[in-house]
Amino acid sequence: MNAKLELKNITFSFGNTLAVDKISLKVEEGSFTTLLGPSGCGKTTLLRLISGFLEPQSGEILIDGVNQAGIEVNERKVGMVFQDYALFPHLSVAQNIAYGLNILGSSRKTSFFRTSRRPGDASRDIKQQILDIASSLGIESLLSRFPNELSGGQQQRVALARSLVLKPKILLMDEPLSSLDTKLRTKVREELKEIQQRLKITTVYVTHDQEEALSLSTKIAVLNEGKLLQEGSPREIYFEPKNEFTADFVGKANMLKKGEKKLMIRPEWFEIAPQAQSYEQGLIPADTVLLSGTILAEQFLGSKSRFVIQPDTPDAKETITADFDTIEAENLRVGDKITVRAKKIWEF
Repeated sequence: MNAKLELKNITFSFGNTLAVDKISLKVEEGSFTTLLGPSGCGKTTLLRLISGFLEPQSGEILIDGVNQAGIEVNERKVGMVFQDYALFPHLSVAQNIAYGLNILGSSRKTSFFRTSRRPGDASRDIKQQILDIASSLGIESLLSRFPNELSGGQQQRVALARSLVLKPKILLMDEPLSSLDTKLRTKVREELKEIQQRLKITTVYVTHDQEEALSLSTKIAVLNEGKLLQEGSPREIYFEPKNEFTADFVGKANMLKKGEKKLMIRPEWFEIAPQAQSYEQGLIPADTVLLSGTILAEQFLGSKSRFVIQPDTPDAKETITADFDTIEAENLRVGDKITVRAKKIWEF
């Protein structure tokens, strides 16, 4: 599949601060690519470089194989959805959606821009475009409302409609769900994924939320301190991290040493070990990782319980975090001795 967007050795600095350090990345047509990393890692700067709000100091940005150097923001065929949605409070939903169409040229101005709640006498073509995109996003009944009359999820869809009505080649989204509460964020995330897959629009999404990245993405690019540390499918990033930062940032990770190698074991990869005689009888592989220790803390999480365990090994400085099915672990208490076995291990 051809790359819709390609970044080649992109570098950008704010004064003496290097924000993006020689990043190369391909975004394939119709994919959902997430830039994932902590605050200040360069992900939003990279998004602004793609959109044209900033120009790279070195490297190339190609859309459909065309170098975007010197091409203005409004000519790049790139749509942008901001963190705060940036809706105009004094304009209705229909007027907000029509805004981008209006600024393309005076010949396309419409009476959608009256402050009346009625859509007005917009040209048939413009009006139909607004109705079509509103219908595809399920907000056709909201066209006469104003932003302060909408829920967070409805505002997000209006912001999305305002970008999509311009038929962009690439949709850029900068942490668009961060202002929503947890329950609504989960619901809107599911809606966003369904819309992206249905419309098949190439999307580049910025977030620091690993759960969001894992659930939405075709590809995840993990960034830290301006560098691209790893890219791959959500499963590759989670199960096969290439470095300790990625392992620990994309989910919880226990890091252990085995000679010169480092082992990563996710909390859910542990199980409560069978009785010792099972090992003596050869029922458990001899090379399995066994850890014995004392439970220091317990966190009840509903369907699972998380335990912090201090290993018995004298030189063990770090505690181990293990997740068990709540029913299986219902008799475990802080202070109990426990032996755990790793069902899966990833070696660096």
